[in-house]
Amino acid sequence: MSSSDSLPKTERYPHEKLTLDGSNYSQWATGFKMWSGGIGLWPYVNGDEKEPSPPATLTDADQNIIRAEKHGERVQVYKQRRLLALSAMSTAIDAQDFVHLRDIDDPHVAWTALEKKYLPQKAIRFNQYLDRLFTIPKAHDSS
Repeated sequence: MSSSDSLPKTERYPHEKLTLDGSNYSQWATGFKMWSGGIGLWPYVNGDEKEPSPPATLTDADQNIIRAEKHGERVQVYKQRRLLALSAMSTAIDAQDFVHLRDIDDPHVAWTALEKKYLPQKAIRFNQYLDRLFTIPKAHDSS
């Protein structure tokens, strides 16, 4: 039994895992978005989930202590889930792409770095094909 077999089904890829290899960004991004969304990590990747704000100070000192402790717990959970999202992303990319994630500790920044790396190439290639299409000489009208 592999280590992934011991994970709950929702935390395993339900199909063969797709690894970003530089040529399949759109397919990889869609698959990763669905998978990470299914296990509750997508809001950390797309930047929707923000670090919890500190609670407002109350006049009751005991309530302030309780609120501060709960806030500390929420921040710890937030940081753990954010690290989990980044870790999941790093296991879903080819080793050559680690250079794009060096010194990044925020999954949203990592996602954006990969997006910047691979999406422009696709747009450039498409525009190059369009340029070629419009430079093809027209056939002379035979009538």
